[in-house]
Amino acid sequence: MDEHNTLTLATSSDGNPWAATVFFASDAKLNLYFVSDHRTRHGRDMEQNQHVVATVNPDCDNWHDVRGLQIEGSAGIVTGLARAKALALYLAKFPQIDALYASPKDKHEETIAERLKATNFYRISPAWIRFIDNRKGFGFKEEYEL
Repeated sequence: MDEHNTLTLATSSDGNPWAATVFFASDAKLNLYFVSDHRTRHGRDMEQNQHVVATVNPDCDNWHDVRGLQIEGSAGIVTGLARAKALALYLAKFPQIDALYASPKDKHEETIAERLKATNFYRISPAWIRFIDNRKGFGFKEEYEL
């Protein structure tokens, strides 16, 4: 997961699915952390239904190269010390955001830094992960219950 920066998050509310791409960081326990405003559709969905699915995969132009993760779990807002740890993971993964966060160069960067300080960090706690790697053969997969 360290090699990839984005995940596609799928949420639902009242039977209506939604997908959004977010930047993420992960920890040694395979938890995924991302930043999002609670007013986004996926933020509102997660307030009503914490059950989410996500994918992490590189772009490719040949089906033989398809590989990545399918993840099912629960998502929720992290606070307190857990938020501080999530922020540290996030800033370590994205040094350009760390620089902006620590020392904004202009009003625009100040706005971004202030929003990052105030916005929610979410954690996806995986319950199930499927690893797909067509390089090992079409349809190759390994599944893990956590």
